[in-house]
Amino acid sequence: MTPLARKLARQLCDSGPMPFSSFMAAALYSAEGGYYASGGSRTGRAGDFFTSVSVGPVFGQIVAGECCEAWERMGRPTPFTLIEVGANDGQFALDVLRWAREERPDFLAALRYQIDEPLEEAVARQRKTLAEFAEQVTHDALGAAAQGCYFANELLDAIPFRRVRFVGGAWKELLVGWDEGFGWVEREPEDGALRRRLAWLGDDFAEGYTTEVAPAVASQVRIAADRLRQGYVFFADYGYAAADYYAAHRSSGTLRCYRAHRAHEDPFDAIGETDLTAHVDFSLAASAAVQAGCEVLGWVDQARFLTAAAAGMLRRMEGQGSPGSAWQRQFQMLTHPAHLGQKFHFLVLGKGVSALPALPSLRFARPAAVAELLADRFPRPSDAD
Repeated sequence: MTPLARKLARQLCDSGPMPFSSFMAAALYSAEGGYYASGGSRTGRAGDFFTSVSVGPVFGQIVAGECCEAWERMGRPTPFTLIEVGANDGQFALDVLRWAREERPDFLAALRYQIDEPLEEAVARQRKTLAEFAEQVTHDALGAAAQGCYFANELLDAIPFRRVRFVGGAWKELLVGWDEGFGWVEREPEDGALRRRLAWLGDDFAEGYTTEVAPAVASQVRIAADRLRQGYVFFADYGYAAADYYAAHRSSGTLRCYRAHRAHEDPFDAIGETDLTAHVDFSLAASAAVQAGCEVLGWVDQARFLTAAAAGMLRRMEGQGSPGSAWQRQFQMLTHPAHLGQKFHFLVLGKGVSALPALPSLRFARPAAVAELLADRFPRPSDAD
């Protein structure tokens, strides 16, 4: 048992069961042994999982180009703030800033890179990675940026969520308890946001159906909306629209635990040394965005987003290099359906930009996909017949 596990066991013995969201928050972010607070490499071959950033610099280069396009559409304001949340070791920021320095120094001159990071250990790693851009990067947020972009890659899936189970014709919340070991305890849902989401889902579910609800995702989206007065918000993550997320065949939910590139479903194994995650309910995120005053501009898989955003780069590369170049290999990994291309989606939001031309990345975005996200009620199985 890890030191953090022993601490949580004592807490459960003293205070009784806790929501899974509280357990997950401690397991991931506790200063006393939490997964993300303890430092070390979490991504790539040496870590526990791969991300688009760990594939190489191409992901950051393409997103940098898209942020530059946003800057152009907004009239090239100075300063133009790029806010990143969930920056890990700062590698994505480095890829973006290096692209701007090499390809668009005029954009770099206007760019202010803001990292929102609550973990001191992570701030230290980010500053080390970004030493060459020390004067351009800040960790001290000063209210809402006037104009800019907000970017988060694999942030929403790491936001603590609650677990629920459909039992005896009603929803029960699964709390974490202790009885000679960690385990699940069924209780009546008490959290108001959780109860509202469960009421929206309804009661047409099989006995024992288990899933996740993440009210804090909506809170994070509202925070993102408040960080900009005008601009674009990009959330890149894996997940589904609600109709697919809560489909009948997904009866055990999407909770996953990762350690040394192995996936399992036991969140009580190696607490503090294992990543805990679940797919994102993008319908919940999109609805929160609208309530926060944003427009949902598009919801598109990563393959289509990156292919559209990189169209200019791909044209310039024609005739240069071999098909097996490092850039092309990375691009194929990022967009191939069997790798990251269809596993990840981009939710693109706009604030005060409805009159501006559409971004290149939304070329393949379908209005029907946005409409599905924003459905005002959860579809019953008969609705799909």
